[in-house]
Amino acid sequence: MHEDWVRQVDLELDGELSLPERAALSRHLATCRHCAEARVSHLEMRVAFARSAGEPHARTVPRPRIRARALAIAVALALVAGAAAGWLAHGRWGGPGAGPLEATRATFVAQ
Repeated sequence: MHEDWVRQVDLELDGELSLPERAALSRHLATCRHCAEARVSHLEMRVAFARSAGEPHARTVPRPRIRARALAIAVALALVAGAAAGWLAHGRWGGPGAGPLEATRATFVAQ
């Protein structure tokens, strides 16, 4: 039983597990001390190998990398979506109007 989970740990560290598989592994690691310790050992071993291979800044926790181009595209899409939503909302419900703000407030109170 533990051998299967330890294989899953190796696959997770290699980035080969799907999201549901990673979630199942995380739930198991929260309850199984043996497998959680095996994961820590695997992480420490990978860092030791990486450092011995000449990578002095190896980390024990693998972090996904977000490319700058993908981040820029995501920010641009978010800005376009926000502007489109504002434009549609203004067309649907309108803005404060051309008059002074106090006149608009009175209109809201009267309705």
